[in-house]
Amino acid sequence: MRLSALLSVCLLLWSCNSEPIEPFELSLQDFNYASAYSKVYSISNEGMKVVFKGELENESDRILFTSIDIPTKNLKRLSQIDFDNLKAVYSNQCVLDGDIKLFTYKKKDTLKNVLVENYFHEELSPAIDIINELVPREHQLLYDEKEIKELMKGCEEILIMETFPDFK
Repeated sequence: MRLSALLSVCLLLWSCNSEPIEPFELSLQDFNYASAYSKVYSISNEGMKVVFKGELENESDRILFTSIDIPTKNLKRLSQIDFDNLKAVYSNQCVLDGDIKLFTYKKKDTLKNVLVENYFHEELSPAIDIINELVPREHQLLYDEKEIKELMKGCEEILIMETFPDFK
């Protein structure tokens, strides 16, 4: 009896872990306006790459890191982020410069962009943690969760927008 129950639990756990991960692509662009560049971190079922995008004249994009060895548990966590229910902009207006990231998520026929400026977002933070686990130290995202939460504490100017503003 005990053995069959143990085997059933093991089979159930194995079948849950072997479910295919629905194809997706997550791109995170980390802006550094002061130095006129950004880094784009792209992860999909196929792998990961980090690209440097220079904003200065005659500067070209270059690949900094690639990997096809993404643990299934990380892919599963990223594919389960509920981007459909996220707003387009989360911004701490009390900070004029600093941590600015644009998340772009593609899954099936949907594409969602989410801009996060000096703002801690509970659902998006794990994506940054996963990226930092996968890339070498020199390419890790600068992201101080504790500091961002502290900057948000006394701020009464938190801007959350359903859609991106229309600039004309």
